[in-house]
Amino acid sequence: MPIIEIISLVLGTLVTISLCLWIGLGYRLWTMNRMKPVVREGLALPNPTSATVTIVVPAHNEERVIDRCAISLRKQTHQNLQIIFVLDRCTDSTLEIIKKHAAEDERICIIENEACPEGWAGKCNAARIGALKATGEWLLFTDADTMFDKELVRCAVASAIHRGASLLSLLSSLTITKNFERIVQPIASTLLVRQYPIDRINREERPRPFANGQFLLFDRKTYQDIGGHDAVKEHLLEDIAFARHLCYNSLGKVQVLFADGMLQCSMYPTFSAFQAGWKRIYIEAASKNVKRLRQSAILALIVGVLFPVAGVAGIFVGMQVSPLLFWESIASLISAFLAIAWLYRINNAPVIFALFAPLGAAVVAKIFLNAAFTLKHRIPIRWGGKKYILEPKNNENPANKR
Repeated sequence: MPIIEIISLVLGTLVTISLCLWIGLGYRLWTMNRMKPVVREGLALPNPTSATVTIVVPAHNEERVIDRCAISLRKQTHQNLQIIFVLDRCTDSTLEIIKKHAAEDERICIIENEACPEGWAGKCNAARIGALKATGEWLLFTDADTMFDKELVRCAVASAIHRGASLLSLLSSLTITKNFERIVQPIASTLLVRQYPIDRINREERPRPFANGQFLLFDRKTYQDIGGHDAVKEHLLEDIAFARHLCYNSLGKVQVLFADGMLQCSMYPTFSAFQAGWKRIYIEAASKNVKRLRQSAILALIVGVLFPVAGVAGIFVGMQVSPLLFWESIASLISAFLAIAWLYRINNAPVIFALFAPLGAAVVAKIFLNAAFTLKHRIPIRWGGKKYILEPKNNENPANKR
């Protein structure tokens, strides 16, 4: 068989698989967008005016974002509110910024923490310290780089009550202001959500446990019954650890909603911080499993890079030997762009940046591979002012396969 025919056959197979995948992804995105649960549902629910809520914000050198976070929390329409900022070994101007807010708002409490006990992740320890001072019947743990819509606390508590959730979490709307965010972030977020689809997280039977640490709303009794942050003290991603603890031990119901713009988050100021942060997220999301991280890298390369390249190559080869390959390649690339453009739009990125999706996929694959290498060789990870060495776990927990 001539080499050109072999190439045509291989490209035809890749293009056919690619076309089916992009059509399937487009349909999946359409159904998710049509049926996705959003925290705005709380606006139509009874207003939980009598519910007392304590917001705990751990902060480590957050002068870049802490002011807008404090402003947004002070603007909440929910009245029965206590706001605790736990300043964890801060060496910048975070304290001075928060002091100004505390002087103007008596609901704000400032706790300065200067040490982290052995065996604790810094953020978990700071959250624990804040919870000890909490008076609310609902405890909301959030990050300093978030910004709340004025109705968010009201909506979240109303939704948690309506859904019977012991833990309600939100998928925040990530800010898109830098080119690396516009190109890479939609792909990075999608490959995380792929492991934890919302419909599987929220289903009644055999839920797949997941939560987002940017917004963890507990009813106080459940939080105390599971031992609070002591139960997850060694985890860098305490959010997923909390969700797994609740689900696997049947201790409470976890629900995750889309923020739909009501919770915004500015995660990383630089590309290097972006890569380091997502590496940590992927390691914990993969249950510290090296094999799963490598498989995710391969998936990103095949779907995000190989399939588009095969489509382009199929056009040129098809012009020479096969009109069917030519038109199928065009259909594949059009389907790919439409699906990816929708994906970028959902993630608040300009649609035009979908053209750079293969680059984004390559970067994400590199992050996965770096995560696998870091985990396998036990390279320390720095986060929140401390270094951590994570131990790989290649034996799957059967519950993770749910």
